[in-house]
Order: sequence, then structure tokens, then C-alpha cells
Amino acid sequence: MTATRPSRVASVARALAVTAIIGLGGCADPCGNEVVASVASPSGAMRAVVFTRDCGATTGFSTQLSIVPAADAAPTGAGNALILGDQVALTVQWRSDTELVVKGIGSAQVFRHEPTVAGVRVLEER
Repeated sequence: MTATRPSRVASVARALAVTAIIGLGGCADPCGNEVVASVASPSGAMRAVVFTRDCGATTGFSTQLSIVPAADAAPTGAGNALILGDQVALTVQWRSDTELVVKGIGSAQVFRHEPTVAGVRVLEER
């Protein structure tokens, strides 16, 4: 019986590992992004991407902004610069490669507003 015990333990350990891996696969991000605008910086090195994020029926839409290298794909996660409650008609305009002006926030609920992202100052004009 002692000879079969290590093999049972190994089998149980393998089963637990497989279950954990399958379980982690179910933790995929349930949210989806729809790009509203993508504006290149003056040098073309960076992009400001405004998008609407939808995380399913239990949460509302949000308007978000990410600053990303121009060669990167559109963001798939949450915004790295700005997150607003609801859908907001944002406009973005680059003043220079290091300054981005965001307009249209108005009275929207702000969940995140980073003053600087990737060396770019994010300025708000109401």
C-alpha cells in the first residue's frame, strides 16, 4: 500500500493543478472597450485613446482615456489617465509631446485622474 500512496498523492496534486489552471481561465476580464477617438501626439510617438468601457449588466458604461505608445494596440484594460462615470463626450488635444488637454468632463463623476502618464501631463479644461 505504501507504493500506491505517492502515486495517489501525485494524482491528486495533478488534479488540483489542472482545476486551478481551468479556474484561472474563467477569470478573464469581462469588460470590453470601444475606441471613440485616437489622437497622435505632435511627434507621432504617443497616442491619446478615448474609449467607452462596458463591464456588463451590473455596471454602467464609463468613458476612459489612456496614453499609449503609438505602436501599441488599442487598450484592452482600464484607462491609465482618466476614468469617468457614464458616457461623456470627451475631446483631447495635444499642446506638445508632453502636454495633453482634455475637454468635456463637465460634471461627470471622476473615478481616476492621473496628472502625469508616461511623461505626459494630463490637463483638464472645463
